[in-house]
Amino acid sequence: MPGEVHDSARPFLSSHRREADLLRPFLEAGFDVSWANTRTYERTTITVFLLRASPDLAESYGFEYELVLAYSRFDAVEPRTIRAIEHVFTTDPAKGRVEPLLCFLISEATNADAWVSSYLLENKESRIVVPFTAATLLAKGTNAWTVRNQLQKHFLLLDRYKYTLPLREDTYFFGRGHELGQILDFCRRSENAAVFGLRKTGKTSFLWKLQRLLEKDSKHRVEVFDGQSPSLRKRHWNQALEYIAKRLARDQLDAPLPGFTELDAADDFLSVMRRLVQVTNVERMTIIIDEIEWITPKTAADKHWETEFLEFWQAIRTTQSTFPRFNIVIAGVNPAIAEESRFGDFQNPLFGIVTTIFLRGLSEPESNELVQKIGKIVGMRYDPAALASLFEQYAGHPLLTRLACSHVAQIAQVAGEPFPLKVAKGRLEKQRTLRDDELVFYVRHVVDELERFYPEEYRSLETLSVGDIQAFQLAASQGQSCTHLFRYGVVSAPDYPYVTYSVLADYVASENARREGRPWRMRLAALEDRPTFLAVRLREIAEDMRELERVAKTANHPPLFGPNSFPEADRLRDAPVAKDAQTLGATLSILNRCFIESIDRFGNSILENKYFFTKIKASYPSLFGALHRIRVYRNNEHHLELTPGVEASLREYLQRDLDDALAASDQKYWALLQRCLDELIRAIQLELARLAP
Repeated sequence: MPGEVHDSARPFLSSHRREADLLRPFLEAGFDVSWANTRTYERTTITVFLLRASPDLAESYGFEYELVLAYSRFDAVEPRTIRAIEHVFTTDPAKGRVEPLLCFLISEATNADAWVSSYLLENKESRIVVPFTAATLLAKGTNAWTVRNQLQKHFLLLDRYKYTLPLREDTYFFGRGHELGQILDFCRRSENAAVFGLRKTGKTSFLWKLQRLLEKDSKHRVEVFDGQSPSLRKRHWNQALEYIAKRLARDQLDAPLPGFTELDAADDFLSVMRRLVQVTNVERMTIIIDEIEWITPKTAADKHWETEFLEFWQAIRTTQSTFPRFNIVIAGVNPAIAEESRFGDFQNPLFGIVTTIFLRGLSEPESNELVQKIGKIVGMRYDPAALASLFEQYAGHPLLTRLACSHVAQIAQVAGEPFPLKVAKGRLEKQRTLRDDELVFYVRHVVDELERFYPEEYRSLETLSVGDIQAFQLAASQGQSCTHLFRYGVVSAPDYPYVTYSVLADYVASENARREGRPWRMRLAALEDRPTFLAVRLREIAEDMRELERVAKTANHPPLFGPNSFPEADRLRDAPVAKDAQTLGATLSILNRCFIESIDRFGNSILENKYFFTKIKASYPSLFGALHRIRVYRNNEHHLELTPGVEASLREYLQRDLDDALAASDQKYWALLQRCLDELIRAIQLELARLAP
């Protein structure tokens, strides 16, 4: 159904005939014109329209808000045209009203399509611009498909998920509102702070965002320094202070800077700060040093920082005591500079004077926002189950999540699938192994620093990754051997521990197998230990399942088994060690009767025959996955033929649980049982962590 011109836009279009003609194909495509006027920015004038998509267009492309359409009368497209459009997004009436990552551009330039494509390739943080030439829109035979085809084409022009560099602009920055609020508050009170996190968790993007927010106050001077840059780390402490002073001064001081000799550098730095306050309107200063471990004892690449860190930080602390509106923010992977009271024979001047924040993965709502908003401009829509699956696998890690989505897009593109593309959980599960193989390099980069700085904690991470929860909890209870795993957000919590990134757990388990010389990734319980392992693990599962029932009831969550809990619990003691298909089938049957059939019976008692596949799946997604695995394997052992759906699930589980070496071994029966038990107890921990107050 054609769109219409709203009353607010009619007066403008009645006096601008060419613009009205250019809009005709958009109206035919189903866009309403809700606003129209001209805007000038940096001596560049453009005509701006706000378009509202029809319900079918909004549904097809995921448009939630109106869209900006800009028209440039010039015969050439230039960067200033794009800057003028960018300015529109920050002003009324578009501000907060339009789709933030996508706009249309009509140009009189005949090469608009090629120019915009080239510009977007070079400026990967720019919002997507869908270009149209005026000649095309005015040509005979132009219709709704002219607009739709161009929109379709540019959904595949660029993969905005696949961007691995830190973000200098706000366009693709998502989440971190809570952490930013904390650090902003510290800086506005001139208190020192620290931000630590594993590689590729977005620390540098976070710091640049912090700088942009602080500099909205023209009287707040902010400078960001890179500790790994030779320009800083190669300098001795007095030269580093001079380097920082020059950056802060920014040629705003008439007299040259003092000499910054070793004897006078601390006084010289203080002198520069005083002069800046006197001759500029600066009232507050913040210096941010990223990659702080490069100028920290024990981790510095340049040996002079083993001792010179003392003079450097003492000089800064002296300046802070005289100029109280001066603070520092440090950031990196290794938090030793904020945690160690001494380095060798020297006290740490920063110990106890910085408030530390650990930057973990994005929260689930923030991760979902990232996936959905970028997906909107590349033509991908993730359903709720797919979003939950992404978060379970990548724990909101910004880079891993984006690269995973990029891989989904690439596979669909190679297969020639039409876009916009709807992504369901089944697609993610089917492509999981191939996708995670592509992410191995980045996963390795994330954990390498952890292994380097905290080898004991990394061993604990290995223990948890191969499923030995008891050994991990024992290590965690005996001191500081798991502290940073919790602080980085790699492991959930001491009470209900699990590796939050399943892709990371798989990688660490594989590396552990390689180092220990196992022919398969999974660490199997020793043959003589299996009866004890089985008895202990089943008891743990029963106890934790009852705890989950209690927590779920407190949280007013749908019940699992009803008032009688799982009445087959006593049968768990009879479960045999899986040695072959028969004993595997016997134990799976006991697990199925105890947990899954108990759920089915309760569902039937309240007249919900699909309770397991509806209410449990929706309310306990992790537990559903673990129990569904048991159900599928049990059906495989007890039925000659499986339905197509169960057959497909069986193939997916087997591919995930057994590598080639293990699948060809007589150990596969025990391996499948151990995997079922590991995944079940892990799922219970996940649900407890999610529901526990």
